Amino acid sequence: MSQILLSPNEARVLAALVEKSITTPQYYPMTVNALMMASNQKNSRSPVMNLTEGDTGAALNTLEADKLVTRDDNAGRVPKWRHRFHHQLLLKAPTMAVLATLMLRGPQTPAELRANAAVLNGPPDAEGIQATLNDLADRASPFVMQLGKQPGQAAARWIHLLSGTPSAAEINEAVSRPMRAPALEPASSRSDLEARLAQLEARIDELEQRLTAAGG
Repeated sequence: MSQILLSPNEARVLAALVEKSITTPQYYPMTVNALMMASNQKNSRSPVMNLTEGDTGAALNTLEADKLVTRDDNAGRVPKWRHRFHHQLLLKAPTMAVLATLMLRGPQTPAELRANAAVLNGPPDAEGIQATLNDLADRASPFVMQLGKQPGQAAARWIHLLSGTPSAAEINEAVSRPMRAPALEPASSRSDLEARLAQLEARIDELEQRLTAAGG
């Protein structure tokens, strides 16, 4: 496909959809509400965003037009969404993991990428990470670029280019953000989130039934 240019909202929604398809397949495909919550997570995100349901839906509509996501035909009354990221960009699974991690977490060193992309089944070793970055950078329309090493950094960071080449000010702001070390969510926190998602799904389904009855 031709070179794509995603807005920050579109990049976050697409990468969150990729992430959840791997980490929580039991809740995939995803509703707009669930995807909004995934996009706005406080952990494993940089920057932290506050997308509305409207923002998320608008991003999905644009991504659908670009054939990067698709609606699930078997989802019932409440629309659910699947990504087509790897199909459209011709990405192998470990390569998709690295690119999605950059889209979710911002600029990272190869060592950070190795740790953070592990949950998405990224390359397991440093050589694999570097080979993947080189592959993504060595394309007619590169998907990533290496940033200059910042003072006090042991290694240079990499950034994705699916939202265009960032300005110097954007790069400085991004690399100055502190990143949390990767951590597993406590089981109780996951259970609470799953319960909230189930409640939201039930409320949406009830509203759909009321609207259908009122229309009839």
